[in-house]
Amino acid sequence: MTGSPFDIELDEITLAGARRGQVPACENIFRKFHQPAYSVAFRICQCRETAQEITQEAFITAFRKIRQFRGDSPFWGWLRRVVVNHAISTVRRGGNASTVEFQDFHANSEGDQNQMGLAMDLESALASLDTEDRAVVWLHDVEGYNHREIAGLFGKTESFSKTRLSRARARLRNLLDGELAGRKRTSAGAG
Repeated sequence: MTGSPFDIELDEITLAGARRGQVPACENIFRKFHQPAYSVAFRICQCRETAQEITQEAFITAFRKIRQFRGDSPFWGWLRRVVVNHAISTVRRGGNASTVEFQDFHANSEGDQNQMGLAMDLESALASLDTEDRAVVWLHDVEGYNHREIAGLFGKTESFSKTRLSRARARLRNLLDGELAGRKRTSAGAG
């Protein structure tokens, strides 16, 4: 998948050093890939602390098993798979927080403000989904996983992935349509 935040070049010298267990090489990999790894973990579990734990566990696993990386595909794809596997394992164990965290957004113009409003609506709608539904939506629509891969991660059938994705998208549409309708009513009342 092109355009992935994980799509970061990793030179062969650093990779070879990490395979030999050299701490500076491992630190270099960690610095390069920490933010995208954390981002994927957070998108799946929606809890900062849990995402941080997932990220740390994923890097520990990656460094322990780095010799298993064959180099057939980019390193970032292999590492992303390790992070996603840890995140899905956490979801399957029921390890997500019930709180939803919001960040402050500041727009430079009215157009940007509207875009941010829609982004915040989408973030809020995603956060309201069941953990498994949110994970399936994120993995399929953002990370580019297919239904077979998602089913494998959850230990389920492809129909599980297809059904969860369909239901989650319908719920997102309903939530977002409700938000937009509420905005229109608010705008009409203010004018």
